[in-house]
Amino acid sequence: MVRSNFFAPLCIRRFFDAKKAYPLFIFFTFGVLTAFFSACSEDSDPERVVYPLENELYAMFPNDPALGDSVDAHLSTGVMMIVHPGGLYSLSFEVDSAYEAPKMQLFRIYPNQNGGSGISKVETVKPQVVGGRYVFTFVCEENEKSLWALTLVENNDYYRGKTRNVIFEGSGKYSNHLSLNLIPVGLIDPIDGVDGMDSLAKMLLQAFRKAYTSFVIDTIYVNYASKHPILGSKYPSDVHWHAGATSEDMTLAELGGWPVKGVNEALDIVLVHRINELNVLGYAALFASNLTGGEGSTVIVGSHVLTTTGERALSAEEIVKVAVHETGHFFGLRHTTSTWEDLENYHDLSVLEDGFEDTPYCPDLLTSGLYKKGKGKASVDYRMPYYGVKMLDSRAYGVTFDESGCPDAHLFMFPVSSEKTMTEFSKQQLKVLKQNLALIPH
Repeated sequence: MVRSNFFAPLCIRRFFDAKKAYPLFIFFTFGVLTAFFSACSEDSDPERVVYPLENELYAMFPNDPALGDSVDAHLSTGVMMIVHPGGLYSLSFEVDSAYEAPKMQLFRIYPNQNGGSGISKVETVKPQVVGGRYVFTFVCEENEKSLWALTLVENNDYYRGKTRNVIFEGSGKYSNHLSLNLIPVGLIDPIDGVDGMDSLAKMLLQAFRKAYTSFVIDTIYVNYASKHPILGSKYPSDVHWHAGATSEDMTLAELGGWPVKGVNEALDIVLVHRINELNVLGYAALFASNLTGGEGSTVIVGSHVLTTTGERALSAEEIVKVAVHETGHFFGLRHTTSTWEDLENYHDLSVLEDGFEDTPYCPDLLTSGLYKKGKGKASVDYRMPYYGVKMLDSRAYGVTFDESGCPDAHLFMFPVSSEKTMTEFSKQQLKVLKQNLALIPH
């Protein structure tokens, strides 16, 4: 016992006599314990996690110059974004000097066992101030394409400052080379202007090389759905395929990522008899950005278009133009002029055009009657941050529309197909196409 009493204040007794040692020991012990429990308290009460406010979030796409007022208005309380492995991302907006600089909290969104979605925090990022803008940078350290969300936080609550002129950019490390994979589905009738699928494929390859000058288009493959190594029996070659009717999935996503080495990372262009929607020539999701199969991995084109009086056959030239156009959406380009359906899908009436300075838009198109207003807003939730973007026939709904009065009619991302339109991408569009291809694993 005596040994124990002396051992406790040993380091103090070396400098102080016995009468002072015990009071100092008590003081010293109290200080250590206070520091210890204070440290434990800090560890058990970390920075508050400020989750996105709503289940339905606006989506941001990298290198998209037309984010719109809705993203500006809801950035603090939560927006979602698609990110790719190894991508370096930057989010910036104008400094609001009335408020302290916010932090950005990043979240991963994932499917849960109940068929819904869960969310977990990834990291917190502090900004730098560059040219009067807050700039947040982060790297995606996922193994595959993922859906993330963000909030802006000030004093453990949502940032209350203005977030004007939001810019979301991404840069990647992947190749600027791309191959194409033409997948005819079911029975394809003879197409005016070509002699069979090999001839159409050659025409596609030439057109893509001419249009996508910021890419290197290596080659094109032709693989019939009826000969798919796994799914071939589901796609008989003697049946006209109506995407959205013959199969419920209009995108036929299961055919994406053709399971053959060398072909599995090509862009899958799925050719069907027609799309089962009135006047729709082609379909792709905006920034579908998936070259390895599954959701968002296909571009859909019809050899015919459904009309109010039956159906109309497309020429080879028109099929090729539709494929080039829909591939633009696949890599992140919007219509140069928004349609009513676009505006309803975006939930943002301010996104009238694509945001590029070198792509004019055509306000007369919205009032032409060629594109009809829908029945309401499309639902956007954690599980599907994609906006399906459709291309219409210029003869739709019996409207006679003179596209020659539209200053953007010469651009591939003009939303109406006709013989007079769609011959090129703008310089700014080509730059973004190259940036976005570099973000996508292939």
